[in-house]
Amino acid sequence: MNHTLRRLGRDYAYVLPGFVLSLVAFILLVPLFSLALGTVVVSVGVWLLPIVLLVAAGFAELSRRRVRLWGGRLEQPVYRGRGSGFNGALRYLTDPRRWLDLLFETLIAFPMRIVTFVVSVTWTAVALGGLTYVLWGHFIPRTDHDFPLVGGMLQALTGSSIPDGLATSYLVESIVYLALGVLFTLTLPLVMRGIALLDASTTTAALGAAPASGPAVARVA
Repeated sequence: MNHTLRRLGRDYAYVLPGFVLSLVAFILLVPLFSLALGTVVVSVGVWLLPIVLLVAAGFAELSRRRVRLWGGRLEQPVYRGRGSGFNGALRYLTDPRRWLDLLFETLIAFPMRIVTFVVSVTWTAVALGGLTYVLWGHFIPRTDHDFPLVGGMLQALTGSSIPDGLATSYLVESIVYLALGVLFTLTLPLVMRGIALLDASTTTAALGAAPASGPAVARVA
C-alpha cells in the first residue's frame, strides 16, 4: 500500500508540472520562432534562430531531467559545439538535435501534456467527488423541474421500471456516485502510471540518445 501511494505521488509530481512547463515553453518558443522566420530577410532572424534553438534545448534538458527524477533511463544526446563569432552561432542551425528539441517542445510535448493533465485532473476529481458526494451533493441547488442525471440513467437502463421517487432519491444518487468514486479511486494508480509512462516513453524516444545496445526506453520503477 505504501509503495502504491509513493508511486502515485511520484506520478503526480511528474505529470502535473509537465503541463505548466510545456505551456511556458510553447508560449516562449512559438512567438520567438515566428519572429525569427519573419525577420530572416532582414538578417535579424539569423541571429534569433540560434537563440530559439538554445531556449528549446534548455526546455528539452528540463524534460530529460524530469524523466530521470521520475525513474526513467534516458541517455544524454551529444550536441554540436559552438564556434567563435557569428559563424560559431550559426553552427547551432546545422545541429539536427537542436531542431528536434524545438519540434518536440512545441508540436509534441505540449499537446501530449494537455491530454495527460486533463486525464489526471478529471480522474482525480471524479474519484474525490464520488467518494464525498454524500457530504456536499445535498447542497446543490435544484428546482421542482430538475430530473437528476442518475435518476434518468437508472430509468433508461431499467425501462422505467423503478419508481421515479426511488430513482431520483438522494440516497440512490449518493450510492451511485459513491460506487463511481470507488471505481475511479481503485483505478487511479493505474491511470496515473499509464499517462506518466506515455509521457516518459515519448520524451525518451524523442530526446534521448540510443545506447549501443539499442534504443533508450523509459524504465517503470
